[in-house]
Amino acid sequence: MDPDPQLDLSVKLRTRTVLLVLVEIALTIPVIMMLWWVFGYMDGVGWSSTNKNKFNWHPIAMILGMFFLFGNAVIAFRLFPFNLKINKWIHAVLHLLAVALIIFGLVAVFEYHADWGYTDLYTLHSWIGIVTSVGYITWALLSVGVFQDLEPRRYVWLRKWFKPIHIVVGMFLLFGALFAIETGIYEKEFFRMFSGSVDYTNYATEGWLVNVMCLSVLVAMLFLIYILYTIPKIVVSSRPPPTDKQPIIEKAAPPTATPGTEFASIDPNLAAGDTQ
Repeated sequence: MDPDPQLDLSVKLRTRTVLLVLVEIALTIPVIMMLWWVFGYMDGVGWSSTNKNKFNWHPIAMILGMFFLFGNAVIAFRLFPFNLKINKWIHAVLHLLAVALIIFGLVAVFEYHADWGYTDLYTLHSWIGIVTSVGYITWALLSVGVFQDLEPRRYVWLRKWFKPIHIVVGMFLLFGALFAIETGIYEKEFFRMFSGSVDYTNYATEGWLVNVMCLSVLVAMLFLIYILYTIPKIVVSSRPPPTDKQPIIEKAAPPTATPGTEFASIDPNLAAGDTQ
């Protein structure tokens, strides 16, 4: 018995729905833990030039933009249950929101350094972070410009040429975001440890929180990569599916002449009289 394609599609959609829920949980847990870390152990946020908590906007903005929104953007075409055009717009809007948050996070950390006289860009995290951030901002804006729908029928050749490059660079940026987040969390925690704010030797709760947060970020990123390489894109058309029964149009056969009537009149009465 042949499998029912409609049933097969519904099973695939249910599987993708389950995966989408799992991905959202995996992306949300590190965000909650980051907020817990900032507001529970680092005294929250601030913005005045005399408030060192201005820095705390940086990790919040980066994990929201470079992790949560970036992660949702890359799975839009594979797990979101909408048609191709809607998923494309979701993909673009999430990337643009991530760009805004990344810029805000960079402004926060550079202003914090300027307010307190700290040196910029001297650690491995800062190098990875600035390269990934600038690359992400540039690539997201360039990609939105190339794939925008204002003139969908123009520059088709450019989009076909640009698409595989867009995907490969996006994967490199995803790995860059992973390294930047992991090194950034541990850099901040080591600074706090050296300043005496946290004691790892006594298995402090903050130490456990940071370790689990970094592991959860890694697990979520690996989950995203698994989905990107194993789950194909699904195209849900906004048009109704065609019916199985198509109208059969029979082409009429050309008229054949009766022998002896090749030169008969087009009047059927005259033609019949001539052939009798």
